Amino acid sequence: MADESAPINLDTPWRRDPAEIGRSLEGWARDALGPDARLVEVTTPENGMSSESILFDVEHGGAVDRLVARLAPLPSLVPVFQHYDIELQAKAMRIVGERTDVPVPEVVAVVLDEAVLEVPFLVMRRVDGQPPTDVPPYVFGGWVADLTDDERAEMQRNAVSVLVRLHELRPDNAELSFLDRPAKGDTALDQHLGHERGYYEWARDGGHFPLIERTFDWLEANRPTLVNPTVLNWGDARIGNMLWDGPTPTAVLDWEMAALGPAEVDLAWMIFLHKFFQNMAETYDMPGLPDFMRRDEVAAQYAEMSGRSVEALEWFEVFAALRFAIVSTRTSLRSITYGQAEMPADPDDLVMFRPLLEQMLAGTYWD
Repeated sequence: MADESAPINLDTPWRRDPAEIGRSLEGWARDALGPDARLVEVTTPENGMSSESILFDVEHGGAVDRLVARLAPLPSLVPVFQHYDIELQAKAMRIVGERTDVPVPEVVAVVLDEAVLEVPFLVMRRVDGQPPTDVPPYVFGGWVADLTDDERAEMQRNAVSVLVRLHELRPDNAELSFLDRPAKGDTALDQHLGHERGYYEWARDGGHFPLIERTFDWLEANRPTLVNPTVLNWGDARIGNMLWDGPTPTAVLDWEMAALGPAEVDLAWMIFLHKFFQNMAETYDMPGLPDFMRRDEVAAQYAEMSGRSVEALEWFEVFAALRFAIVSTRTSLRSITYGQAEMPADPDDLVMFRPLLEQMLAGTYWD
């Protein structure tokens, strides 16, 4: 249950009051940057469901540092994920920044002492750019829709290129042992499935979602044999987790789902998350962006840029849908806890893209 005594944001009650967080961050800044440090501005970004990010400017020594704090969620405020490893995120960004030309924020500090903000957090240097919006989805309108067709085509290629360059990092050429999850399985694919099973058992909060459980069965029955190498998985690989200057990415964000696995984990997630938004637009009789991030085109671009074939893409799309289904049921249960929604008679209705997942299991999704 939620801790009603915690200072929260009434619009999103699973988030704390940014002003309260800012006062604590000012204390951290004085200890870390100097006794003259003071916060001159505190804001919150629009995107993000699983954690809190605070944008804050610190004035000290005659200069201003533009920073971002990313906080682990308070356990009392119905978190989306059971575990939230701040150190893992920092390590992932640092190795990507050191070993590739993929733009990631500079990690300034990793603070594990919960005395400051009650939870661990990391501080990053802020990067200029704007993300495609989640609310409302970028396919409904806004700056991505306002780009020319050629600019969106360039944006798509740049997004695929980010994945290709991230996937150059492998366990045999980079120190990625911090992403290994041997307790979840022997192979990287086993570990992904084992992780999702454990996450589902926690996220369902005692309930049962037959559609999700049928999807686990489908994935086991159709498990592919893979030959391509295990690579660094960004995990939450989607264009909404990138900052952009027009069609050019300026930062790759949100590393809480980083892992080791097949490249297709990221590729299918990027394809499916756009399909989810596009389907939402069509449900509301809006055109959306039907020629953007198209499945076959994105997969072909990835194969061309990486020099590797794309393996078992349909299987990984179902896996992406499974992952998102568990996240979506968890966020829906959180809304129910806070009285913002009611539990439906059929629990599978909490899977916000239920028809798409049912089409996948029926084999008609790709027709």
